[in-house]
Amino acid sequence: AIVAVLAVACVIFVRYRKLKILVPMLTWSIIELILVLGAAAMLRWTIDLASIAGIIAAIGTGTNDQIVIIDEILLGETSNEKYYGLKQRVKRAFFIIFGAAATVVVAMFPLLIIGIGAMKGFAITTILGLMIGVFITRPAFGKIAEFILKKEE
Repeated sequence: AIVAVLAVACVIFVRYRKLKILVPMLTWSIIELILVLGAAAMLRWTIDLASIAGIIAAIGTGTNDQIVIIDEILLGETSNEKYYGLKQRVKRAFFIIFGAAATVVVAMFPLLIIGIGAMKGFAITTILGLMIGVFITRPAFGKIAEFILKKEE
């Protein structure tokens, strides 16, 4: 897990070259992991190998969504779309994020309905992690990203 976090941190740092972007991204990924594990504990969900894979998928999707938010904020400033304000760029990022989340939920739904054992655990954990991310951690990260990057605008 530590090696994976360091690898992701290196890639994000190489991409943006700013610690003020890297630190919040990693912090919110860890917070999202804690929230997913806490929700699983509240539901008394047994964390097996398939559930761990679902958590990894959800955290990976979360990191991707954070990159979408940052890129929409930063690249919107440099593209032909300069006339969009910061709020409009964040709204566009969330439109992309909600579309991606809906796609994952639709993809997991057959595993949830038809699946047994490990497949069902993977689907439930992935959907749970995705919902926590989309409704809790992504909006919080969006506000933090707006605050951090507003100064550059």
